[in-house]
Amino acid sequence: MAVTMSSQETYTNPVYNANFPDPFVVQDGGTFYVYGTQRNGQGFQVMSSKNLVDWTVLDPVGKPSWSHNQMWAPEVYKHDGKWYFFFSALNPTTNKRDLAVSVGDGPLGPFHDLAVLVPGVSENSGPSQDGAIDATLYFEDGKTYLLYIREAAPRALKIVELAPDFSKTVGEAKDLLHADRKIEQGILDAPTLIKRDGTYWLFFSGGWFQSWKKDANYRVWYATSSSLMGPYKKAAKPLIEGKKDLVYSPGHQTIFELPSGEWWIAYHGWDAEGDPMYGHNKHGRTLRIDRLTWTAKGPHVDGPSVTPRVRPVVSRGQ
Repeated sequence: MAVTMSSQETYTNPVYNANFPDPFVVQDGGTFYVYGTQRNGQGFQVMSSKNLVDWTVLDPVGKPSWSHNQMWAPEVYKHDGKWYFFFSALNPTTNKRDLAVSVGDGPLGPFHDLAVLVPGVSENSGPSQDGAIDATLYFEDGKTYLLYIREAAPRALKIVELAPDFSKTVGEAKDLLHADRKIEQGILDAPTLIKRDGTYWLFFSGGWFQSWKKDANYRVWYATSSSLMGPYKKAAKPLIEGKKDLVYSPGHQTIFELPSGEWWIAYHGWDAEGDPMYGHNKHGRTLRIDRLTWTAKGPHVDGPSVTPRVRPVVSRGQ
């Protein structure tokens, strides 16, 4: 039940206290959907909500015909009347993660294979682990760009143009960022790109997503540029980081603006019951949301929150 604070309803994180990694939020009419990394090999997790706080678990969606393993980090977009489901999954032939897209008629599908956009193969006879993960889209000047992560060291955040029908990439991919700071521990995840007031804000997560409490360091960061193709300069301080004995390794964000004009960030995080790793924490990476505000110095999130906060105002006049 919601409580009242200053005549406004509140919520308390996590908004879904079970394992829901890599959340992505999209709105269709008056309903929000949040998609997450796979559920038991049957497809990707999905839930619905009217207010971003109270969620209903739905049947899994988006399982590709060619894989049932390591189905990670889905993002879903409505485009020209169709719904496109971007994800990565383990290719059983190459044993590497491919980045692919499926298409359907609604936010719950059913989704049908469209294309493998970035196969998980070595680009330069480098390390054996060279998958492609964590797709996101950015739209500008009538073009669509795919941002994603190449796993092989040095881990890279890349950008490439997509064909208008989303069935293939166009041209060569360009590196925008590398995991080149010690605190990132060689990990670069979850790109989100937003342009605001002439500045490109490239959000990402870095560090160990699971570890012992003593060295848990997965965080949400951002970098800025005056040009889509960079160069990007990483901020000195993270947007969100863990709070000892409360929340560990918060990250893999999705950032979105509501029709009301409010900005919010959804992400996953571990609670303090056990260590932040599978087999040590019964809840897993739970779903959390916090308000994001834009200041003169850039984005700010007063989180990860664990105490009551004012609920999202979903629409104007609410």
